[in-house]
Amino acid sequence: MTRLLIVHYAGDYREADRLRRATGGETYYGHGYVLDQLAAWQAQHEAVGFLCSLAPSYWETLDSGVTVIGADTNPDQDPAPVLALIERFAPTHLIVFGPMLPLIRWGIEHDVRLGVIMADSFANPYYRWVRFRRLPKLLNGPRVTLVANHGANAARALVGIGLRADKVLAWDFPHDRTPEAQACKAHASGPPFTLLFVGSISAKKGVGDMVRAVALLKDRLDVRLDVAGLGATDKFAALATRLGVADRVRFLGLVPNGAIPTMMQAADAVIVPSRHNFPEGLPLTLFEGLASRTPVIASDHPMFDGHLEDGESALVFAAGKPRALADAIARLMTDPALYARVSQGSAAAWHRMQNPVKWGEMIDRWVRDDAEDRAWLSAHTVAALDGPA
Repeated sequence: MTRLLIVHYAGDYREADRLRRATGGETYYGHGYVLDQLAAWQAQHEAVGFLCSLAPSYWETLDSGVTVIGADTNPDQDPAPVLALIERFAPTHLIVFGPMLPLIRWGIEHDVRLGVIMADSFANPYYRWVRFRRLPKLLNGPRVTLVANHGANAARALVGIGLRADKVLAWDFPHDRTPEAQACKAHASGPPFTLLFVGSISAKKGVGDMVRAVALLKDRLDVRLDVAGLGATDKFAALATRLGVADRVRFLGLVPNGAIPTMMQAADAVIVPSRHNFPEGLPLTLFEGLASRTPVIASDHPMFDGHLEDGESALVFAAGKPRALADAIARLMTDPALYARVSQGSAAAWHRMQNPVKWGEMIDRWVRDDAEDRAWLSAHTVAALDGPA
């Protein structure tokens, strides 16, 4: 009998289930989809569990029969509590979501079918050559039977650090919000021009670069920046004050995912300013921004390569360069023809980014593991996607 356990670094699926039952909504995109997949698997198998390492300590059963677990620990610093919970669940199939080496080693050393799914670019040299230098050897071994990363470029990044191309898949969530559901925009609605950022608030995500760009534009263009998410809010609010733009930058806190499309449609631009050293896979904010038809201004993060065309489907600026971001904002807001062209072109970029391998089907086929499933998984590896080197 199959006992499937998925282990995440962060998140809290007990809370995600409570919120959905209470409001019908979700804080983060994909939570409802994951809960539905877990419930479907629970109906087919002996046991299905989802363990969130950083979540408060709990072990509970949802109405669907799915076991949700919180470990209240950082698995990179203290993996023992997570490993103890894994052993208690006694999985036959274990998926480690993220490059958590102690957990991967546990799976290799025990009699379980092991998969590793990630959403990480490995662009940071420290991660690539120091922290995760042993990862390729572990994942290339025969005990790991599923390896996937979020998006085609992230999957190729795994091959770039030494994984076999015929073993790595690119995965994604389904995207129900499509650009065809929205009308193209002919021009910005300002001044004042509203910029929107959605994501974790950190320097690596480019939040400081956005605040500095607003300051650089203070005497050129009337812009307002709305920042939705959690993180180092106080740090960047202080930066806005120091630069004299506290009245132009609003920190909104955590916004439910269901409210994000309306906010994006109301904005004049959606900003995705990730620096290269942020271990991005393929941010869901980028999909949602393109689907909103509000022009996207994005950094040249390597995970966005090939998806966005500067001046056609987005404006692309040099990551970590506030002046380049400020110039892109000014260029977009003062050129109606450019604005309309980028809004129109967002649909093509959105469709280019679509991936046929969805999280649920990939795991379902890996667990079932018949000949047709193995052929399907093999047909969607990087080697099959890119062809012979």
